[in-house]
Amino acid sequence: MTFGWPIFVISLSDATGRRASISSALAERGLDFTFIDAVDGRRGLSPDAEAMIDRPGTIRASGRPMADTEYGCALSHMGVYRRIVDDGLPGALVLEDDAILTPLFDEFLAADGHLAGDLVQLDHLHGDIWRAERPRALTDTLRLARAARNASLTTGYTISRKGARYFLEHGLPLTRPADWPADPVPLDALLCVPRAVDHPPFDGTSNIEIARAKLKAAEQNGPRALRFLKASYWRRWWFKRRTKRVS
Repeated sequence: MTFGWPIFVISLSDATGRRASISSALAERGLDFTFIDAVDGRRGLSPDAEAMIDRPGTIRASGRPMADTEYGCALSHMGVYRRIVDDGLPGALVLEDDAILTPLFDEFLAADGHLAGDLVQLDHLHGDIWRAERPRALTDTLRLARAARNASLTTGYTISRKGARYFLEHGLPLTRPADWPADPVPLDALLCVPRAVDHPPFDGTSNIEIARAKLKAAEQNGPRALRFLKASYWRRWWFKRRTKRVS
């Protein structure tokens, strides 16, 4: 199989099992790729990494602090965007080392789905699309739909140089997780439906999940009934009635 853009796989340097698995999956397809050593936040961040993040801004943007492992993940993806821009690449297919490549992944590549938009998420969670818009057909089984708002997961996606430049310009210093460092909707972000890349079950065992769970457990939530008094509640209510969830 041939693919016109470089393929980058983000992985911690000591993740030997994951590296072997994704290497085998890509080799079976005859796809060349490059490992990108992830920024390791398990034991804190380096001074250089700290200079690229804004912890107070994170709380303002996300309503909660982020774990160093979350920052590390986001910085790893930002490093790929920097490489795309600095090396003058047209774009890239970005995979995390636990990505599960399905037959629909092969179908997406064969149909040049990466050329359809500046950001195409092959895996996504909490993906919402507009009910009034018809998804565009990529193949007989794959559709590409415009994301109505940010959809989580960076397990697998394609991003153009324009998209990489956008995240670099609007996502630093970092105040958000890897998915995404800035609102992707202005890029006309697309969701692959059904998903062409899968991920292992969220079982609370990953470094990021563990750190995030500890932070959330420390948060204090107000009385649930008070949500009806907030304008944000009613904005979400109206949004849900104009959109359709696909993941």
